[in-house]
Amino acid sequence: MNNHLRNLRALFESAKSFEVSRKVDTYEYESLEKMILNDTIKYNEILELFTDKIYREWFYQRNFRGKEFNVTRYSET
Repeated sequence: MNNHLRNLRALFESAKSFEVSRKVDTYEYESLEKMILNDTIKYNEILELFTDKIYREWFYQRNFRGKEFNVTRYSET
C-alpha cells in the first residue's frame, strides 16, 4: 500500500472521534473521491469530509475494504 493511502487511512480513523463538521451531498461523493485519491485536496479538508459518517463508510467500502493495513501502536513505557 502506498504512503498516500496510509495517510488517508489515518485521517479516516482520526475523523471517527470528531463531530460532523461537513455534511457531504451524495452528488459530490465520486468527484470528492477522485480528488482525494489524486491528492488534489488538502488533508485538513479530507479530515473534515470524513467526519460525515455516511460518506466515510461509502469511501471505506470503495477504497479500503479487503485491503490489509499494518497498524503499529506505540505505547509510552
